[in-house]
Amino acid sequence: MSLAALLKLGGGEVILILALIPVLLVAKRLPEIGEGFWQGLKEFRKALRRLAEGQTRHDETGNSHPGNPVLMALTFILGAACLILVAYEFSR
Repeated sequence: MSLAALLKLGGGEVILILALIPVLLVAKRLPEIGEGFWQGLKEFRKALRRLAEGQTRHDETGNSHPGNPVLMALTFILGAACLILVAYEFSR
């Protein structure tokens, strides 16, 4: 006999329990995930502004080198896609 049969749970109750478990596990990390998403969005916007203005990036030593906004944009897009996939996997 299965655990659901022993506890006399129907299909709806089992699905509800299985849907709530990932939500409870991810709830602690949700602010962290959101903060990372917004930080990536801010960096993406800064890169677009630098591209539009033709500015270069400066590191801590003061050396200037051109930023690669295309690489930053791709990183942001891939990060957003990963977040969507994680959210999809936890919602299943």
